[in-house]
Order: sequence, then structure tokens, then C-alpha cells
Amino acid sequence: MNKAAMNNPASAASAAQESGEIRLVNVAKQFGNSYAVRDINLTIPHGSYCCLLGPSGCGKTTILRMIAGHETPTSGEVWIGDQMVVGKPPVERGTAMMFQSYALFPHLSILDNVAFYLKMRNVGKEERRSQAEEMLRRVQLHHLKDRMPAQLSGGQQQRVALARSLITNPKVLLLDEPLSALDEFLRLRMRGELKSLQDELGITFVHVTHTQPEAIALADMVVVMDTGRIDQADTANMIFDRPKTPYVARFMGGQNVLTGKVVRAGNEPMRLKSASGVIIETVPASFNMGDNVSVSIRRDRIGFARKSQASTEAINELSGTIIATEYQGSYVKVTVDVGDGEPFVANVSDDIYFRDPADVGDAVTMSWKPENVHILNKVDTGEAGASFLDDSH
Repeated sequence: MNKAAMNNPASAASAAQESGEIRLVNVAKQFGNSYAVRDINLTIPHGSYCCLLGPSGCGKTTILRMIAGHETPTSGEVWIGDQMVVGKPPVERGTAMMFQSYALFPHLSILDNVAFYLKMRNVGKEERRSQAEEMLRRVQLHHLKDRMPAQLSGGQQQRVALARSLITNPKVLLLDEPLSALDEFLRLRMRGELKSLQDELGITFVHVTHTQPEAIALADMVVVMDTGRIDQADTANMIFDRPKTPYVARFMGGQNVLTGKVVRAGNEPMRLKSASGVIIETVPASFNMGDNVSVSIRRDRIGFARKSQASTEAINELSGTIIATEYQGSYVKVTVDVGDGEPFVANVSDDIYFRDPADVGDAVTMSWKPENVHILNKVDTGEAGASFLDDSH
């Protein structure tokens, strides 16, 4: 809050009322005997870009709809600014929602589509058309104001839907998979436009997606969900580089997960030994001999060489057979069958890989440095991860 608001109670109250901060307190939503979400406690700061990320059915859209007022929580509280909004209709919440389908009126011009919500609020014709034209200029579509939706491309239709959502000057814009219907080129372009627009407007954006790169590129805050619960809420960098759980490490697609028992502890670098005999060394940590510990290693921090087997009692080495290679432009994704558990993946820079390309069926040994081993907060139970769709490549 600024100093003027602090010195002026009326101004302070007004600032709180205009805040787009969102707080979910002990929120649960039940459908029949099943919970879509449960034990949700989350604060989304005013003016941030937050992505709710997770696979289909994890509860992210249910949370969005409860913020919007299209679903009522079974229990818990939803706050926007200083208002507890459970029970309030959508129009009284200071939110606007942009749907995945865009839901444009096919019989109205682009200008009238954008002005529609103002018409429903009894704003005069000239005033609403003036505001709609200004909003179309902001999304660079004013020159198409007289066209019908069917005459626009997918990207143009999306920008019309965005302009229509913003015309009421909401405190919070809610976006439900807004980029999923676009091709890859348009998706990347609109990603940049969304972030630029959010920076310009300074309001809170809450964006639902199942695509990891989309969340990482856009969000100040990423909320990773799993079966109706939040597994981790943090900055994009922390979510990707310092995941807290095996689930987050796997789902974000950039990490390999290993589990072992502590065989050396104390002030020395900690060592783990996996069930298959792999010795993993990392920094000193507060664990006891015999504890089970899970760690993750970033795919792009792994080297590999043509060796059929790691040396006896080798540290931070793992051997296996290549089962897939995928060229990704700046790197090659090399997937290796290590004989037990899930495959191990190394993202090898293209210049290193093509000096001596490996192929499917080749035996390789992968290695990593102790400082690149990240200790996870939870121990891998083996119940999740192997079947995740890896949208991040």
C-alpha cells in the first residue's frame, strides 16, 4: 500500500476494495461423493500473473470457476481484495472470464461483441461504442471493427474475446485454457501479447493451463496441482529448478527423480544408494543413516558417454541403453532405459551430441555433478510420474 493510502483511512479502504488479491481459505468442492478440490489454501498477490497448472481432472478449472462465481465452494472462503465473495454473483466480484471457446456472438460485429457487456449494464450507445473502439485499438483490431467473427482468424477471435473480457475494467481476469485452440506459431505470439497486456494493465491474471512451457513463460506464480490439491505454489524459476516433490519434478518435465537410502551422513557430502546400486552424492544434509531420500537432477545438467557400464562403485553415474532420441533444435532429448523403474532423460546440447551422434540401442553411461543434485521434500513412492504427458519435451 502506498504512503498516501496509509495516511488516509478512506484512501486505504478504497485501495483495499480495488485490490485484485485473491485468497482461497480451506476451500473444497464436492460433486456427489467425490471431491474436485480439497484443502485449498492459496494467496495470489494483486497484479500478478498466476498460472494454475496440472493434468486434466486435477481441479484447476474448478478453482477458476469458484473465483468467478460459476461454482460455489462446498466449504471454505474465497476473498477478492477485502470482500468475501462466496454467494455473490459474478457481476459483483470485479472479475471477468475469458472462456476457451471465446463464445463470440456470430450475428454481431466485432465492435458490438466487445461493447455487449456494457450494453447489459445500460451504458449509453455512444459511450459503449467509444469504449469498445478504444479497447479494440489496445488489442490492435480497430481496423476490423465492422467484421463478423467468422471473418477473423483464430488469433484475431481470441483478441476480440480478450477485449470483451477487459471492457468492464475488472480487478481480476480469469483465463480458461485461452491458447489451446491456436496453432503453435499463434500460441507463442499470443503468449507474448498476454504477458505484455498484463504488465500494461497491472491487474491480476489467473490462467488455467495443462502446458508446462506456457506456465513457465507467462507466470509470476505457478500453482502445480495434483488430484484436487496444490503440490507446490512458487515462482516459475523455483518450480522448474527447485521442485519440492517427485510429482512436481516429473510433471514439469525437466528433472529425473532417483531414490536411495542414506549410506553416508554427517558433515561430509551425503551419499545415497539406490535399490539398483547407483551411488548418488550431494551436499551435506540433515538426514540419518538408513533414511530414504528422493532427489532430482535436471536433464540439461547430465552428460553422457558411450560406455556400456558405469565403473564399480562409481559416484553419480548411471548406465543404460538408448530407447529414443528427439532433436529439439538447440538440444537433443536422449531417453535411456536404465533397467528398472522409469527411463532416464538427458537433454544434450546439439553441438555436443552431433560431434559423435548416438542412436537407439547404443549403450551409454550418464553422469552428473554433486552440486546438481536437488533434494526433494518428499520421498518418491513410485505411484506417480511415469505416465505423465511430457508437454515440455
